[in-house]
Amino acid sequence: MFDQEWRLIATIAMVVVAMAAQVLFRRVRRRLKELILREHPFGPMLHSGLDWIFVLLSLAVWVAVASGVLAAIPQTRFLSTRMLELLSQGISLLEGFLYKPIVPGKTTFKISDLFMVVAAFAVITLLARGARRLLLNHILDKTPLDLSVRHAVATSAQYLIVIVGLLLLLQSAAEIDLTVLGLLAGGVGVGVGFGLQNIANNLISGIFILFERPIKVGDRIEVGEVHGHVVRIAARATTVRTNDNIDFIIPNSSFTSFNVINWSHGDQRVRFRVPVSVAYGSDARLVERLLLEVAEENENVLKEPSPRVVFWAFGDSALEFQLRVWTTRMLHRRGVFFGQLNLAIYEKFKEHGIQIPFPQRDLHLKTAPPDWKSPSRD
Repeated sequence: MFDQEWRLIATIAMVVVAMAAQVLFRRVRRRLKELILREHPFGPMLHSGLDWIFVLLSLAVWVAVASGVLAAIPQTRFLSTRMLELLSQGISLLEGFLYKPIVPGKTTFKISDLFMVVAAFAVITLLARGARRLLLNHILDKTPLDLSVRHAVATSAQYLIVIVGLLLLLQSAAEIDLTVLGLLAGGVGVGVGFGLQNIANNLISGIFILFERPIKVGDRIEVGEVHGHVVRIAARATTVRTNDNIDFIIPNSSFTSFNVINWSHGDQRVRFRVPVSVAYGSDARLVERLLLEVAEENENVLKEPSPRVVFWAFGDSALEFQLRVWTTRMLHRRGVFFGQLNLAIYEKFKEHGIQIPFPQRDLHLKTAPPDWKSPSRD
């Protein structure tokens, strides 16, 4: 009886300890995440590492609890023994698999080395990404460099770290002679010839964009049907965000192969032309004066270059004018800017009795002569 009570107490104690350890792990993980802000250059990487550590520790605790509970009960003790045997056999098989040469008898490069290379490359990539964030958000932002230049420098540093880290990894950890990279380059050339042209084209175009800078981060551009501002230029593709907060991922080759309209290339000043139509019989000088007043009263219109009004054409149903204004603030909000001007123009015209026309056509009916007869229909 005493032995059964002892086993029951031991089982409950193991479960309680496991649950307490689980709660402790959660609190420690949450506290560490609070201390490591995501805005930190290596914040996302450290957060992911904490999540994986928590999963592994939790798994180890519950496996140990399951084994202890099974061992505490005589009827299930053989299951605990069998579980430990299977675990030991699994570890032995895994060890034999990992330390087995990839090509037996010809190389010492083992499967474990391959896993180490992959893991090390993942770490190098994460470190390069963190270094880019560190340069961009904490170092280069304190310099007088332009935003696009800062992005170019940070992105170049990221890819340089990846390339150098990969070369050092291949030479040291994988024990691969760098002279064989010539053969690798030849293989890559064959791959490009057999189907990787688009990827190579995008990568080379990305390099040209970063250093030639036909477009920059923050520019307002039009590519085909996409109209937005550039938020990121990467090696393969560029991210363009529209006013609807929709991101378009555009391959870099599109910027070197097709026509691209850059609204802010070299100068943030842009002239917009607002078409205005008034009815025939309106005072053209008054219309010109009212349009200039609208431009002067809008805070987003530049005083220099000064706004202008052009009597553009005699339309079918209206006198056609153009209000030409310059702005820098509303470059990314063209629709809002036109809406402000059009509303102000409508109110000005209504106040001064200027009519905005609608399409009209004059129909003239000729009177038939008295001796005209309808043709007979025999």
